[in-house]
Amino acid sequence: MVRIRLFAALREAAGVAEVEAPPAPLQAILDELGDRFGDRFVAVLGYSSVLVDGERWRDPAAAVPDGAELALLPPFSGG
Repeated sequence: MVRIRLFAALREAAGVAEVEAPPAPLQAILDELGDRFGDRFVAVLGYSSVLVDGERWRDPAAAVPDGAELALLPPFSGG
């Protein structure tokens, strides 16, 4: 399984901080999350960073392997 950690506005939109998904291409995992959590989640996901095992991934066709950790990070504001 792939461990998926959700942060900030994505966590709020999903109502959970962490979920799991089977290994699959990155875009398939993101699409499934969007289907599960709805339009607000999809909107925030559109401008979020995607990290797999701590490295930024930009290729939606790349396969996320079993045992990986996927972190979804929307932009943070600070003060």
